[in-house]
Amino acid sequence: MSHFVYWYKKNLHFAVNFYAVFLLITFIPDMFGFDAAWLRYSFWGLKAVLAMLIIKEYAYKLYELDNLEKLFLGVVVIYFINLFFDVFLEYNPQGYGSKLDLVSFMASVLIAFSFRYAPAISSTRSYYVFIALLALGLVIAFFFAQENTEEALAGRFNANSTVNMINYGQMGCALSLAAVYGFFHFRFKLCWLAYALLFVLGILSILKAGTRSPVVVLVLVIGFYVMARFGMVKTCITLAIGLLLLWLFGGYLIELAQSMGSSLATRLASAIENQETSGRDMIYLNTLEIIGDALLFGDFYVIPHGLGKGGYPHNFILEAFLTMGILGGVPFLILVGFAISRAFKIIKYRKQVGWVALLFMQMLVYGMFSSALYSSQDFFALCLFIVSVSYVKPIYLTDDEMQELNAGKHETLKLVRPGDRYLIDKA
Repeated sequence: MSHFVYWYKKNLHFAVNFYAVFLLITFIPDMFGFDAAWLRYSFWGLKAVLAMLIIKEYAYKLYELDNLEKLFLGVVVIYFINLFFDVFLEYNPQGYGSKLDLVSFMASVLIAFSFRYAPAISSTRSYYVFIALLALGLVIAFFFAQENTEEALAGRFNANSTVNMINYGQMGCALSLAAVYGFFHFRFKLCWLAYALLFVLGILSILKAGTRSPVVVLVLVIGFYVMARFGMVKTCITLAIGLLLLWLFGGYLIELAQSMGSSLATRLASAIENQETSGRDMIYLNTLEIIGDALLFGDFYVIPHGLGKGGYPHNFILEAFLTMGILGGVPFLILVGFAISRAFKIIKYRKQVGWVALLFMQMLVYGMFSSALYSSQDFFALCLFIVSVSYVKPIYLTDDEMQELNAGKHETLKLVRPGDRYLIDKA
């Protein structure tokens, strides 16, 4: 079993849990004409079983968690208690919360602990499998995407009957971000062309989906990556080049989007010119008022009344305070702050793990205006992965020092975590 678990972690664990495999299998119901619900729930169950195998095989005792991992555990326990009370012990009319949401959150936590840092999860092979399967799924989606029939959603496409336009756009964003990482990290022959094509495929998927959030996420996360990897000066240069390219090719991109039937260009122009926010600003104000009325322990895990009733606040931080109040909201805010700092340092010092840090930042930025925290398996898993990674700044050793280190005889250096030969630090 241990050989299978290691093989699975090194090859498929990331792709199974983040977009790639899910996108591919969701085309099956459309091809054979059956309800996708059973396939979706079966896939959830499969992910949970595989996560338990990993946790069982590589289980760490509670006292071996470091401080940030303990903070993560504390946040999810507080969140679970509040969610449990909200679902089972409070007045819960139809459309106003669901037991399925509690199950989804429990699955998120289970999967998250299977993503506690191990080199195999972020290996080069894991990266290649992820981008290959995701690219294949997005190519299929580009040709078989389904346009929304509702008038208000005209010009926006779902990848299929299961993957909606928002997730479709975020999948394109994920591929583009992974391609940016590969472009700067790998240096084999013609790699720049391969990653450029993958980046373009991601952009085309965003255009096809027609949603604005992936555009904002892509710009902010690439800016974060360039800042961490190259510093302020090169970030400013990159921004200037990006604006120049947008000015030169913006008209072509608009024509391309329109030729695909996408309304993205029109919606972006409306957001810029008319400050159109799809009502999120009003939802935020209503959520803040509810938080103020239940500041200490929170009110409910979805908006209990007023604008947006029964839905999520479209902001992870607001949702954390709405659900848990100050008691859980402040620790969550601290956790997010440490995770951002750790992601920055990972990109700067631990470049081989940088692609996972990029995708974590995608999930975080996306969650600030277009996702629900209680159902975000991606965010919780990547958050725990990031806070469990030592970003250790490289220490260059002589051959004699390395031999002493491997023999456990070095007086000033030690392994940060036993079994991980890449992480060294001052004792």
